[in-house]
Amino acid sequence: MKKYYSILAIALSALLLPACGKYTDIKTAGAITPSDYTSFRYLMNNNEVLERGMDAPDITSDDITLPDAVIQQNTGTDNMRQYMWNADFYDVTTADPDWKNLYAAIYNCNLVTDQVMNSSGGTITLKKQVLAEAKVHRAYNYFTLVNMYARQYDKTSSATEPGVPLLLKADVAVTAKRATVAEVYNSILDDLHTATADLPLHNTYNIYPSKAAAYALLARVSLQMGDYANAGSYADSTLLIQNGLLNLPAVTVYPQRIDDPEIILSKASPNSHAYYAYQVLSNDLLALYQPDDYRYSYLTQTLSLSGVNYRIYAKEIVSGNNRNIGLAVPEVMLIKAESLARAGQANAAMGMINTLRAKRFTAAAYTPLTAAGATDALVKVLEERRRELCCRCIRWFDQKRLFTDARFAKSITRTNVATGETFTLSPGGNRYMFPVPAYNIQLNPALEQNPR
Repeated sequence: MKKYYSILAIALSALLLPACGKYTDIKTAGAITPSDYTSFRYLMNNNEVLERGMDAPDITSDDITLPDAVIQQNTGTDNMRQYMWNADFYDVTTADPDWKNLYAAIYNCNLVTDQVMNSSGGTITLKKQVLAEAKVHRAYNYFTLVNMYARQYDKTSSATEPGVPLLLKADVAVTAKRATVAEVYNSILDDLHTATADLPLHNTYNIYPSKAAAYALLARVSLQMGDYANAGSYADSTLLIQNGLLNLPAVTVYPQRIDDPEIILSKASPNSHAYYAYQVLSNDLLALYQPDDYRYSYLTQTLSLSGVNYRIYAKEIVSGNNRNIGLAVPEVMLIKAESLARAGQANAAMGMINTLRAKRFTAAAYTPLTAAGATDALVKVLEERRRELCCRCIRWFDQKRLFTDARFAKSITRTNVATGETFTLSPGGNRYMFPVPAYNIQLNPALEQNPR
């Protein structure tokens, strides 16, 4: 019996975790036999590990501002390091929670991909589905990691640029080294392409990958790569399966993630930030909203601290659960709209975003947007992405991919009021790569640090 079987047993013993609502209907533990199909099904049921996303890309993005001493004092040292794009986010004794959580989920996926097809019990169809789900989760986490800790994908240079460790086997004895950005993307695409055929159109709950989720992730990945034609095609495939939208003016009780018809694959921010200072929305983001846009009037609120008012993202307060940073119908519609605009189809692009916008205003307040041409349509689509997708850890990735276009690239300057330190983030600069955690480099000197 291989060493990782004992690790599997340990992992599975942790599955009896508190849950609420429909999550209590999801079977996650029982008599564990590492060679049995059911054990691998349990691993893919573990939403405490697999639904957990990341946090840092929100505070580093230009959606957020911490403009004064009052708000910065309520933020915390680690988060201020992220906000200032410091050379290190955590000291050598502290694990980076985003890196740790994403790789923990990948380990569970690797346990499944290694062994589920050789397990006893279960049909071939069921085993293939569990294998496919593991591949989608793994692809999602590697896409997130490579866009946090490595340089933006570029087809001319990514074959030599350091990416992140690409671990595809559940072997804790491996000395991890950074694969190239291209190698990580190739693995992501391979996982998604090979998973699609074995997934149901819709899965039992949106915490489980479906065919729609695989297509939606392919659309997100293709967009980040600048492959706009394929991004649009995968968006079409997604929307043929799932296209439901919430009509925000009619929402009286905001649905939980598991019940939200917009969510294709639920991924939760690990920490609920709406009550904290660093969900303060930047002035340039706030300037994009109309007062009668329900994404402003319903999903943002005023936070008062020491007599100062700040406008914060409040979806978590409204919904009572951590925000979804996973795949959702509005994002896929916006990917399709961007694909259309970049292909010169301005009217079709505006039609797509107007379908979305009509669900964000009352009928009396809604006015369709128009565009003077493809360039104007692209500007309007990207503005709509900021309005719709703020505080979902997407804007940081958009800043990375748009830096070569002078229309959308910009420098951002921030000041730590307590120390007087000022730093300017330049388009495409090295600080767009998060530091590889010093904690992990200490344990594994083979890991290469990013230039600062």
